[in-house]
Amino acid sequence: MAMTRKQWLLSSVVAFTTLVSTAAVAGSIENYSPVTAARLENPEPGNWLMIRGNYKGWSYSSLDQINPSNVKSLVPVWTFSTGVDSGHEAPPIVNNGVMFISTPYSQVIALDAATGELLWRYKPKLPEGFSALHNTNRGVALYGDKVYAAGLDAVLVALDAKSGKVAWDAKVEDWKTGYYMTMAPWS
Repeated sequence: MAMTRKQWLLSSVVAFTTLVSTAAVAGSIENYSPVTAARLENPEPGNWLMIRGNYKGWSYSSLDQINPSNVKSLVPVWTFSTGVDSGHEAPPIVNNGVMFISTPYSQVIALDAATGELLWRYKPKLPEGFSALHNTNRGVALYGDKVYAAGLDAVLVALDAKSGKVAWDAKVEDWKTGYYMTMAPWS
């Protein structure tokens, strides 16, 4: 039996309560599985490779370990605080045990999905004088060995998925003319 959206949301909740360091890089990921076009077209049930789960936009997992009879028994196994007190709107993206989350102000954080351990954190520096109507970020995209994020200052950044280091960035538009980006890049 397929999970309802509410059951999936309950099973995917990560409580944001424990404060962590704001270090740019905490470590690196040893065995990262690159995301391919074939994996995006037919994602493995245990992964969540794009913001809606798959190209059909299901927004629920086909896994059946959590069901109506056991959902009431779920308990949190770890918590993590991003250190950002604005509203978080991005779904977690998971690739073979690594959870990527984005926060307001365009941070990207890689966590061990089983333990909540911080693997790395990318914290961009916004230009002096920058402002936006809101500081939301709605997610990241994975492809190959990169994590793609739309910067609030209208810059697209590609991060090395193993380390969080900037591989490249590209100016999309000039923030000085009022542009800013909050959407998730599309895989």
